[in-house]
Formats: sequence, C-alpha cells, structure tokens
Amino acid sequence: MRPVVSAAVATGIAAIAVLAIARVTGADAVGRAFEDFNPGWIALIAGAELLTYPAYVVAYRSVARVHGHAPLSLPLVSRIVVAGFGPFSIGGGFGLDRKALEALHEDERSARVRVIALGVLEWAVLAPITCVISIVFLIQGANIIGSLLWPWALGVPLGFGFALWASAPQRIDRLSRLGGKRREWANNVLDGVGVLRMLIAEPRVWAGAWLGTTLYWAADISAFYGGLRTFGLDPSPGKVILAYATGYAATRRSLPLGGAGITEFLMTYALYWVGEPLAPALAAVVAYRSFNFLLAAAPALLANHQLIPLLESRKRKRTAG
Repeated sequence: MRPVVSAAVATGIAAIAVLAIARVTGADAVGRAFEDFNPGWIALIAGAELLTYPAYVVAYRSVARVHGHAPLSLPLVSRIVVAGFGPFSIGGGFGLDRKALEALHEDERSARVRVIALGVLEWAVLAPITCVISIVFLIQGANIIGSLLWPWALGVPLGFGFALWASAPQRIDRLSRLGGKRREWANNVLDGVGVLRMLIAEPRVWAGAWLGTTLYWAADISAFYGGLRTFGLDPSPGKVILAYATGYAATRRSLPLGGAGITEFLMTYALYWVGEPLAPALAAVVAYRSFNFLLAAAPALLANHQLIPLLESRKRKRTAG
C-alpha cells in the first residue's frame, strides 16, 4: 500500500500547488480560460504521452549496457521505465532505476553511475537546444525577462564545459585516491558525466541512447504544446521549449513524487515569464499534467507491483547460484 499512499500524497501536493496559483490568478480569470477550450487537442496530449514510453525504453536499454552489461529484455526495461515515471517514489524514478539495475547486475557503483549518466544524457539533449533558443531571443531583444534567458545562455555551456573537463579519466583517477564518502559521491557523479564522453565519442554504438532521448523530449514537448493549444495558447516553438525546459529545471524522473507541486508551479510561471497569460497557462499545465502525471500513476503502480517480485526472484537465483 505504500506506493498507493505516496501517489495519493503526490496528487494532493500537486492539487495544492494548482489551487494556490489559481487563488493568486483569481477565479474569474481561471473561468475565462475555459472560453477558448479546444478539446480536439487533447488527442495530441494523449498520443504524444503514449510515445514517450517506447522512446525512453530505447534510451534506457542502451545506457543500461554501459560497463559491458548484457542488454536487458524489452519487457523488463518497459516495466522499469513505466514504474519510474510513477508519482510514488520519494527518491524519484532514478531511485527506482538504481535499485533495479543494482538487483539485476549486483553492482551498486555501476548502477549509480548509469543512473547518473541517464540524467546527464537527458540534459545533454534538451539543455543545448534551450541554450541556443535563449541566445537567439537575447539577440532579437525579445520581450522575455533576462533572468530567464541569461542562465540558459551562459550556464549551459559553462556547466557542460566544466563537467566534461572534470570528468576526464586522469582527474577521476586522482579523485578516487582521496577516499571518503563525499569523494565517493563526487567520483560517481563524474563517472556518470564520463559516460556522456563515451556516448559522444561513439555515437553509432550508442545511437539508441541519443535517438531514444531525443524522441522522448520531442514527444513530451508535443504533449505540452497540446495542452497549450487546448486552452487557446499558441506561442512560438522557441517559447514552448523555453517554458517547458524551465518547468523541468530538474526532470520529472529525477524529482521526488514525479515532481508533484514543483513542476506545476515552475511550468505555469515559465509560461507567464515568456508572455502568456497566467490563467490559461495554469489550465494548460493542468491538462498536460493530467496525462503526464495523474494518468501515468495507474500503469506505474501496476508495473511496480510486477517488478518487485521479479527483481527479488533474480536476486534469489543469483544467491542460490
């Protein structure tokens, strides 16, 4: 029952965030947002969200092979991916990923590194695109607050540059000799970034990782756009991606409880910061998160229920062997 209770708590947190924003916006403004309601776009939200799962499965299965591990079966990876998007894990989907990979391969450190690598890969695809968009808006003098654009324009190249520099094998080797829990944690993080170096160096070998992640973001952003069009909003593609990426300052798989409350707040105000009216922006985010968050809970709980005994069975077989 613990995952069910956690999912209910997450839903409550998300609802409180939505109600708090609605109160600031005003009941009349929220009501007027439904005057431009276009239900036909809901099909785009639903269809695009369905496509996010196979896309992420492709990326996940590719990254799981890092460190020489054998490819995982598609049914198993599918269960892990679906369960990881559920709003019931305090440690987020990545916490479930780490436990699953550790149970499957009996390698705690490798599991941690691969999960970190998966998170780094997500941002290695989305962040540079958002960075370029922000630079273009700055050059154009777009009517978007600078405090939203400058962090993307400057922080992404500086952050990735430093991360790739720090994750060079010789620097990780020096760090590993120092010991200590903090050094061990930093070493795992840098090893995870180091996996990105490998993915960049051999793009054909790891094509599944790049293709799957790119398709995942494309599908989820399409679902987000469907939510906007449902309530009459039609910002430019650049503004859509900028608002989306800002809303996922930490991706939903990395956030506790599927990003409940945090994502609703950030996405709504990110749309407001790029010039969209607050009331329909809130309604659009609710429409998007209804599929991305609420309707994802039931299949995630089912997948998690099936996954736990399967992983325990594999552990017992290895122990017996």
